[in-house]
Amino acid sequence: MPSVSTLREFVDDYRLVRAEEGFTSDDPEFARRLPFRDITGRNAASWRTRAFHYLVIRLSLAMVRAGTQGRPRVLDLGAGNGWMARRLARSFRVTALDVDGGDTGLGSLDDRRVARVVGDIEALPLRAGSFDAVIAAATLHYAVDLYGALAEAARVLRPGGLFIIADSPVYANAVARDDAWQRTLAHYASFGAAQLASRYHALTRAELDAPRLFRFVTASPGFSSRRAALRGWRHEGIRLPVLLGWKR
Repeated sequence: MPSVSTLREFVDDYRLVRAEEGFTSDDPEFARRLPFRDITGRNAASWRTRAFHYLVIRLSLAMVRAGTQGRPRVLDLGAGNGWMARRLARSFRVTALDVDGGDTGLGSLDDRRVARVVGDIEALPLRAGSFDAVIAAATLHYAVDLYGALAEAARVLRPGGLFIIADSPVYANAVARDDAWQRTLAHYASFGAAQLASRYHALTRAELDAPRLFRFVTASPGFSSRRAALRGWRHEGIRLPVLLGWKR
């Protein structure tokens, strides 16, 4: 597990880069309108992709609700400003977890229906078997220890629970992934965000399947992101899929 000081550096770097890229706003309406409207107008194409994935996630959670008595318990990992947790709270018992408890993270989530927990995805401060579904949206690629993050998700899920991965870059093979990491390192370094670059770890499907903690199926094959294409990654096999993993 990363040290407290390392996590603080990560949060500071993440805030810096996301602000420069236009993925944050001081306007409270920004989070409330997501993912269907980006009021900054800077990342409309990216949010259209995430809106589609949100709808896929909702449909996937409907399967969980059909097999659960009462309202299913859902954990939103890396919840950020809580836009997804807020929307899901209309139908589910939702806990939002993020390493950023400040005003760019969980501090901006003002919905009493959502439980908020500040913590790291590699060491969840939550009881075993306490959730019916866990969502990692645009999150898992920041795990230093991928196996540790997957194991923690499995630990807090009930037997047969559902783990949903979305909006993390998944590459066709390790060579393409590692080449892309070098470009991402340079991108983050241009902002002076060395800690963010050190944590970034794009995924391959083989890495997700190898621990045999979940039975993964593809709910949506995903799209090559427009931002990635503009950086010249179009032919590197990157996808942003939605994967459903049932706990073994």
